[in-house]
Order: sequence, then C-alpha cells, then structure tokens
Amino acid sequence: MDQIDKSFKQWISAFTVTDTNLGDLASDIARDPSFPDSSDKSVLMEYIIRKTHNSLVHRTLSAAIDLYHASDSE
Repeated sequence: MDQIDKSFKQWISAFTVTDTNLGDLASDIARDPSFPDSSDKSVLMEYIIRKTHNSLVHRTLSAAIDLYHASDSE
C-alpha cells in the first residue's frame, strides 16, 4: 500500500460542496488560514473551542474527526 494519507484539512475539503453542517464546517475551515494542520482531535477541538462557543460547531467537528479517523483505518 503506497497510498498517501490525506490530512484532516484535505479530507474535510471534499465536503465543502455539501449542504450540511459538515459542509458548512468544511467551508469555514477552508476560509480559516489559522486552522491547525493536524489530525489530533484534542488540538483541533481546543482550537475550535477558542474560536467559537457554538456547541453545534463543536459537535460537528468532533464527529468529523471521528469519521476521518474511522475512514483512515480501512
């Protein structure tokens, strides 16, 4: 397997075209040059909690990270 794993930011960018909470989050991340280039859930969650108090955004990011890691394990 010589597959190169996508970073979380690359992975979530595919969802910018969807009309969902995940798509909204992906669009926000694409517009945020300071969004961490990390796949570590604690790093990403700490960043988003500092940026917004919106619990829907927190839950969406948490679910997206879990989905990213689940898709990476296949």
